[in-house]
Amino acid sequence: MISGATGAVGRALVVRLLEIGAHLAIAARKPWQVERLQIECPGADTLVGLVGSRDGEAAAGFVKGATDSLGPIEAFISTAGTFRMAEIGRDHAGDDVALLDANFLAAHTLVRAVVGPMKRRKSGSLVFTGARTVGSAAPGLALYSASKAALHEYARCLAAEVAGAGVRVAVVAPGVIDTEANRAAMPDVDPAVWTPVDTVVTALVGAAAGGAPIGAADPVFSVGGA
Repeated sequence: MISGATGAVGRALVVRLLEIGAHLAIAARKPWQVERLQIECPGADTLVGLVGSRDGEAAAGFVKGATDSLGPIEAFISTAGTFRMAEIGRDHAGDDVALLDANFLAAHTLVRAVVGPMKRRKSGSLVFTGARTVGSAAPGLALYSASKAALHEYARCLAAEVAGAGVRVAVVAPGVIDTEANRAAMPDVDPAVWTPVDTVVTALVGAAAGGAPIGAADPVFSVGGA
């Protein structure tokens, strides 16, 4: 199960997983994303559904539908997220809620629906895309880092909760990812020091497959460049 599939990392992740023959259940937060993903990912082995960032009922229904159609969910990988940068007092109204929804609640809502079946099967992986900025201070990043910090701490506690149930938890925490959007937003920065999208995707797939250097004590690990 994937969330955040319309972003640069999410799109590349979907392509990688389809190449290796995975059956995909893709949760989208917005109606226009559903339509786009249904066009981009046709086929009997792919299911696309609408799950709002706080819609627990939709999440439960989507997980049941995916399980009935495609089989048990072996891994949930979240690349859902958004980035906004502004100093406090100059931030736009609603930035805080938008960041929390995209960077934390979207993942949590789906985890609530999928973790129970994983624990009962004593098998599964929960993988999140965090941020290396968590734990460091920089002007303009207060709201973004706070929303990603919520995800990191959530994953740490979740890892402790499921450690004895055969379920793995990982947070892949890249630095600045080399995307078209970031190049446009930061034209004066050399992207050579950034993390390539493929590097992030490889880390996410590896974590879902059980190959990441993680443990219940601290499931967060950094990947890639600055």
